[in-house]
Amino acid sequence: MVLILVDSQSTVADLCLKTGNPQLTENALRDLEKGGFIVPRVEQDSLWGESNKVAQEIREAAINKAIQISSPGAVGVVESSVSDSPVSIDPVLDHLAKSDSSISQLPLSSMHSTQVSGANYPVFSQEKTQKLSETQFTLDQVAKPSFLERLKALLPSAPQKNDEDISIKPIRRGQRSTMGWPMIAVSGFFGLLGLAYLTILFFPYDSYLPGVEAAFEQASGRPVKVGSMRVDVYPNPGLLLGNVHIGTDKDKIRIAELRLVPVIGSLIIGKTSFREVVLNGVSLPAELIVGLPGVFVELSKPTARVRVDHIRFEKTEVSFGGLGFSGMEGEARRSADGLFQSLKLRDPDHSLSFEVKPLAQGLEVNLEGFGWHPSQGSPFLFDSVNLNGAIENGAFTIRRMELRLFNGLIQGFAVLRADKQPSMSGEVVFERVNASRLGNAVGVGEKFSGGISGKLKFSSTADSWATIFSAVIAEGDFTVRRGSIRGIDLAEAVRRVSNMSVQGGATLFEQLTGSVNFTPTSYQFNGLILDSGLMQSTGQIEVSKNLQIRGKMVLQMRGTANQTRVPVTISGPLDAPVLQVGSK
Repeated sequence: MVLILVDSQSTVADLCLKTGNPQLTENALRDLEKGGFIVPRVEQDSLWGESNKVAQEIREAAINKAIQISSPGAVGVVESSVSDSPVSIDPVLDHLAKSDSSISQLPLSSMHSTQVSGANYPVFSQEKTQKLSETQFTLDQVAKPSFLERLKALLPSAPQKNDEDISIKPIRRGQRSTMGWPMIAVSGFFGLLGLAYLTILFFPYDSYLPGVEAAFEQASGRPVKVGSMRVDVYPNPGLLLGNVHIGTDKDKIRIAELRLVPVIGSLIIGKTSFREVVLNGVSLPAELIVGLPGVFVELSKPTARVRVDHIRFEKTEVSFGGLGFSGMEGEARRSADGLFQSLKLRDPDHSLSFEVKPLAQGLEVNLEGFGWHPSQGSPFLFDSVNLNGAIENGAFTIRRMELRLFNGLIQGFAVLRADKQPSMSGEVVFERVNASRLGNAVGVGEKFSGGISGKLKFSSTADSWATIFSAVIAEGDFTVRRGSIRGIDLAEAVRRVSNMSVQGGATLFEQLTGSVNFTPTSYQFNGLILDSGLMQSTGQIEVSKNLQIRGKMVLQMRGTANQTRVPVTISGPLDAPVLQVGSK
């Protein structure tokens, strides 16, 4: 039963209290110790006690060293050692036996540090502790060397002992942290980088603006005004000039940001070279593009203080009289002698490319595109676009135009003017244009189907390019093959031959021909001839701007002995027209 109560934490007094029979507990503990089932253990010293013990060992080692130096032939220092053999628990039990039989009167000081455990720890009795203190006191009295002995120990002739004879090693108060040369070099490098970045960030660049403006004026031959200047390191390093104006009045070129990437070696010589110049957010009307060759002439002179190797454009707008393209990007191409050769731009998705070349009195323009939308969300999708023309004397003359649109081909020429009011005129020939897709694009839906071919002459004058197409005046002729007209059933009107109106249905035909006349208020289709099997219809139809239809058709059945002619009136909205047999 006593063996079960042994838990490596309870003292002898605790076990006696638990059993209630001190005599039985003491006898049992003696038997268990003799049998090797338990051994006494000493409670581990506290941190303060461990510190005192280390200090005591250091003191003993120092005294040992002093004695060895002063008296080489003397007997070794008295060591306070304890036998490694297990210590008996009898002294503790004997002390318990001598005390009163009552456990409550057992002095706690005698049992405080004695515990029973399975570990092999020594137990110091009170007599051994007293002997150890007396030995230490004697050692303290003997170990004090004289002044002469200490002086001899300092002389070179004094016998020296190896470090192996010293039983104590120096104690380091923490690990020494030293920084090697590689770490010093890396830290210095990053420190210099940080200092350089702060210098670039807070340098007063604006104080150098007059000198920069003077240099660009001399290079371009035009007045230059710079709003701000700074240096950018990441992601695109270079010198940035903001809100730059080149020229005056109508010839002024406005640039939101001008990025200069210099050749580092040229900064220490008289002529500064720029590997690349990027113009960001620049507006280039055609009138100003005409003046670009003069700027490159000034840059190519040997006396120029600035040399530019490559010029690139970003977020550029090119226009003619306010009609143009935005968000373009590209480059200015130059000849071998540095003169302006062409300006080639493209939109961000590369669906349209634009190139201008200088002429004697203007610019040659080439436009090419594939899968191009005129604007975001536009219903017009051009499979391909090819334009060639010239800008001269305020007019943009398109000499050759080829558009593939709605499965068809449109070819022709046109002239655009923007000197007073926006205006255009021209002539186009179209083939196999899908009528359903064209109807969806112009907003009338899929009322018609078939392939449209024909030719058209047009002209228009408006207050702005946004309203230019709503003011178109055009005339021409057309042919629609193998198509249909939804919402108008001419064959049903012939079969009824009554005054009842006909709505809905559709009319299929092999061919529909006629002439067309567009005005700002209506679309007129005259001389219509519709062939649908044995039926032939002739007449005219007019559709207003608000998509109201009115017209007359005469229906005739061919191939019969009695050829009946039936007049039909068409009226109502284009979405749901009404056919009435008979003329009104």
